[in-house]
Amino acid sequence: MLEIERIGRMRKQLGLTQKELASLSGVSQSLIAKIESGKIDPAYSKVTHILAALESRQKKGSKTAEQIMTTGLISVGPSDSLEKAIALMRAKDISQLPVFDSGKCVGSLSDSMIVDLMASKGQGIRAVKVGDVMAESYPVIPASSLVEVVTGLLQHYRAVLVEKDGKISGIITKADLLKAI
Repeated sequence: MLEIERIGRMRKQLGLTQKELASLSGVSQSLIAKIESGKIDPAYSKVTHILAALESRQKKGSKTAEQIMTTGLISVGPSDSLEKAIALMRAKDISQLPVFDSGKCVGSLSDSMIVDLMASKGQGIRAVKVGDVMAESYPVIPASSLVEVVTGLLQHYRAVLVEKDGKISGIITKADLLKAI
């Protein structure tokens, strides 16, 4: 059972003693010690209580995506011109924009993409439509997702969109993540 192997690791990561974990999960400290040493095959219900206590403690110390997101999402549509997108990015002092069509995110646009276009096509890019040059959409995560999930995604994407009640309610960028530290 892989879950059992996680107990000791999780407990140590959270800085809990075996006695503290036992108290949080309603089991004895000796049971925790036996489980971690592999000397016992515990009842499923006991493992469930222990893991629930660990996960609860883990969430207690962690912020959620909703707590660190920027609301008032600024976006462009695929039929908008790059000129409009550039003006919006300058006015709002942002470096990326999600692209929405009929309430759904269909792509993304970033300052580095625009710079690359300028290098290859010059100033004539202003009339180009966003939909002709946009990149893939940013990932969408539930508002209740922990910051650790966001951190992992931001290693691969420039932004993460946050969904609550079936609607995109915010965006998280690396700058938002740094503010949350």
